[in-house]
Amino acid sequence: MSAWRGTRSYQQIVFQFSLHRLDASRQLEHTEFLDLSGNDPSESFAQSLIAACGEDGPVYVYNAGFEMARIRELAERYPSSSQPLLAINDRVVDLLPVARERYYHPSQQGSWSIKKVLPAVVPELRYDTLDGVQDGGMAMNAFLEGIHPDTAPERKTRIEQQLLAYCKLDTYAMVLFVAGIFRTHRFEALSHVQIPQIFASLPVHVEESL
Repeated sequence: MSAWRGTRSYQQIVFQFSLHRLDASRQLEHTEFLDLSGNDPSESFAQSLIAACGEDGPVYVYNAGFEMARIRELAERYPSSSQPLLAINDRVVDLLPVARERYYHPSQQGSWSIKKVLPAVVPELRYDTLDGVQDGGMAMNAFLEGIHPDTAPERKTRIEQQLLAYCKLDTYAMVLFVAGIFRTHRFEALSHVQIPQIFASLPVHVEESL
């Protein structure tokens, strides 16, 4: 049985995104969305994503098939927002095939998941050091706990913090990946402290969403 009107059983419902954007002054900005109200988060998600992505510049994602499918579903559910949502899809640049074709490290153990690529590119940043939520499965379970009416307010606040930290690292990983591309056109291991200097050479309107 679906939880909200207009949804169906086993449907993938979007409830969170993180977006990093390099502005015209080459400063990195971060925007995020998370709805733990217990209401259907889909329409608020769509409107917030449209506002966050703006109208121009590439939108870098990791695994475009998943991202674009969810946006198309939102466009079908909310026809008044269809045009700006589908316009985001037109700007998507998928980093997954770039990683597959141009980078591999033995620590990935045959995987090109962003969870494996990030610590290979930037060894000091890892998902397994995050508190509570370290992968997509844990994020879904945390969301369900967070919206449950019996979840204590203190626990809900902690879940919110964990989900935001997890999703932020997902898109920041893509920032570092793009920075590596523009820095050397290779994928050498980077230090987190090198990134501000690398941003100075990046084109403006670099965005990442999840």
